[in-house]
Amino acid sequence: MEAKEILIKLLHLELVTNASRLKFIEGNSDEQIDEEFLTEAISVLNDLSIKTDEVSKKQLIAICALLWTYRKKEWDGLKNYLILFLSRAGFGPSSIMIDSEYSFSDKQFSFSENLLNQFAVTVAQVKNEIKVGNSIFLLSDFQKDIWEAIEKNTLTGISAPTSAGKSFLILLKAIDLIQKKSGTVVYVVPTLSLVSQVTSDFRKLLDDFQLADYTLETTYNNTSATQNSIYILTQEKAIAAFSQSENPFGNVRLLVIDEIQNVEKVADSDDQRSKVLYDLMIELRNSSQIDHIITSGPRIIKIDELGKNVFGINSEKKETDASPVLNLTYSISKKKEEYFFNVYSDLLEKSLQIKITNKDSIQGYGKVLYNDNYLDYLSGFLKSFNTDESTLIFSPTSTTCNKMASHIASSMQELENTYLRELASFISSTVHPKFTMVETIQKGVAYHHGKLPFHVRVLIEDGIRQKNVKTIICTTTLLQGVNLPVQNIIIRNPNLFIAKKETSSKLSNYEIANLRGRAGRLLKDFIGRTYILDELSFKEKEASQLDLFKDTAKELQVGYGNKYSTYREAIKEDLAKNIGCTLENQEYSFLTTYLRQTVLRYGLSSQMYLSRVGIVINDEEMNTILKSLSSLEISKSMCSKNRYWDPIDLNRLYQKRSNFTLPTSASEFRLSYQLKDILTRIRQDFSIYYDKYFGVPDVAGKDILLQKCILAENWLKEKSLAEIFSDRFYDSSDKIDDTINFVQNKISYGLPLILKPLYDIKEPGGMFPRFVEIGAYKPLTRKLIELSIPRETAIFLSNNFEFSNIENKQELINQLREVRKNLSYWYKVQLNTV
Repeated sequence: MEAKEILIKLLHLELVTNASRLKFIEGNSDEQIDEEFLTEAISVLNDLSIKTDEVSKKQLIAICALLWTYRKKEWDGLKNYLILFLSRAGFGPSSIMIDSEYSFSDKQFSFSENLLNQFAVTVAQVKNEIKVGNSIFLLSDFQKDIWEAIEKNTLTGISAPTSAGKSFLILLKAIDLIQKKSGTVVYVVPTLSLVSQVTSDFRKLLDDFQLADYTLETTYNNTSATQNSIYILTQEKAIAAFSQSENPFGNVRLLVIDEIQNVEKVADSDDQRSKVLYDLMIELRNSSQIDHIITSGPRIIKIDELGKNVFGINSEKKETDASPVLNLTYSISKKKEEYFFNVYSDLLEKSLQIKITNKDSIQGYGKVLYNDNYLDYLSGFLKSFNTDESTLIFSPTSTTCNKMASHIASSMQELENTYLRELASFISSTVHPKFTMVETIQKGVAYHHGKLPFHVRVLIEDGIRQKNVKTIICTTTLLQGVNLPVQNIIIRNPNLFIAKKETSSKLSNYEIANLRGRAGRLLKDFIGRTYILDELSFKEKEASQLDLFKDTAKELQVGYGNKYSTYREAIKEDLAKNIGCTLENQEYSFLTTYLRQTVLRYGLSSQMYLSRVGIVINDEEMNTILKSLSSLEISKSMCSKNRYWDPIDLNRLYQKRSNFTLPTSASEFRLSYQLKDILTRIRQDFSIYYDKYFGVPDVAGKDILLQKCILAENWLKEKSLAEIFSDRFYDSSDKIDDTINFVQNKISYGLPLILKPLYDIKEPGGMFPRFVEIGAYKPLTRKLIELSIPRETAIFLSNNFEFSNIENKQELINQLREVRKNLSYWYKVQLNTV
């Protein structure tokens, strides 16, 4: 038999077995694999294990995973064969999943008495062992290739499936580099959840390798920056460092840009985060001396060319399609009145299919509403999974997330689980008893979206890792980065909406592929399964069935050149007429801002720096900008500190500075009224910035703006969320969710961007915008938050414990470690970063 025949038989067994457990067909499947087939499969695996092409590697992983899943109990010797084949093919770490008695401390397998087999495995694996300090680590072929590429090159691009193990390898390489030569590490990630996870992972490695002289930083502070720092920052936090120093990151041993695909929409006028990431990379190129750079993302075509375009140096590319985890995609399809259950794999020429005989089990096919019928169907679907399996369910909106979690939880039996009961109590006491999560988490059901308080997000992710939370409903917040051990993913359709509108959008094929890649993790699972409940909703008119659920890759084009060419004449006119950002030019005004800011900073050298982002201007255009900027009253440094404000608008703000009275402390009288007055004037004179960053509309008969300013005052004065939500207004989870969302996006993020230029002009060095940003004004609370401790826990620690010499970071960490010993589990989890 050939590999394809072996694979088809195993996948058919997998298909029928899953159809049976999901009750799509009657009875239990009696299909199984016999010893004759096993012998054939082992022979095929032996051949595949010495081949080096990607297809053979993927076939080997698939056959090993399915054979191991459907093995008979009496096949004791199968383990030794599979460990050998996986090791020989360069998947040594995957072989660990097969050996339940593997010793992580000694890094030894529990071999049989066959010495020849032990020797063969050792020989196969020793080529992929690396030594960091005094510790030896076993890598896959792909991980070893990355390791060597980073050693040899300044710039390395890594493109691989989500489960390829690249994140751990990068962390380990960072430790290796700073052990050999001191210097800083800058690790840029897109979300706070990833900041927390990477910080925790680094903390463990620093402790394991006894690198006590290195500090972990999740924000940049010019006054305390050292050469022995590891910065784990979002792009917004990283680029803010350049407002404190022209070269904040000196002597960089390693720069990591993780999830670099987020730079794709840099030229879209309304995608600020892409611009910040792109501008950050350009700033680092222009200002920093960097030994090694890694750009990383899932399935990015020509990631080496992307790196060269951004950083201006040649890049080594390391890419693979071969995941150490078998990802299978199932779908439900309909032909006339019949339903079918299908399994897709990119190793098959066409999907395998079985007719669903129990049609009553299908509800809501072809529809978009999340009504009781569909949610009952979904709840029943979940009950078919094994009790030790975790499932991630994609939801189009945060509101639907909560609704689905509540319905699914209500259909479940009460659990005798102390962990969940105490977690629910903790969330109730630190948020609100009517917060939806308090109800659902007791059944092991959670949701994950942008309206979660940071401390709740940390606790939920811990619950998932501890296998206490088994069902997670999420929006796109879990599309990238966070490594959570789930075996199953359920996607109804690709819609990011319930009721379709003109601006409604769908998940792209690339995003769907990344979401499917969340099922199954290296060293955790051998098979990850994704269930598509409505295949028809994913089909494009021109797409073939074969293309439907393939692992889509993406080629990224970055830079401002094309956008500039499109609006060149309009931009020239605005530059000549000293027009800043307006409603009329909002499609391209970010480019006029970029041009002015660049010329202010680099002067006559600006044309070279602009060409690096694709903008080519002639001497006449350059002179027009210089002439325009020569009349500015505001200083160049003030403009540089506020890069996303147009210098023309900053100049107008400077001229109107006497109109603003700025609070400088949290104890000032009528603080919320002062904030309202500032925002009212900004809305009147700089409406484009007000709408972009705060955007509270007028409501007849209600002073909504004052209400939001009162909320901002409570936030910066360190009122806990529980205190804020104790107001009788918060009588529903929806109101609580909406307020958390407003605090995170408008108060903590948007309001400081409005206030900062005013304080730079009138109160240089003033901390008030920082109070608003992090929701704390006391030095101790702020220090704790800067250690990546969630705000609610930082306030608790600040109010209940005495700390001394808080300016000494290591002393503060040592005191926190002592305090942690006496805290409840829920607080301890949130201190993993220290």
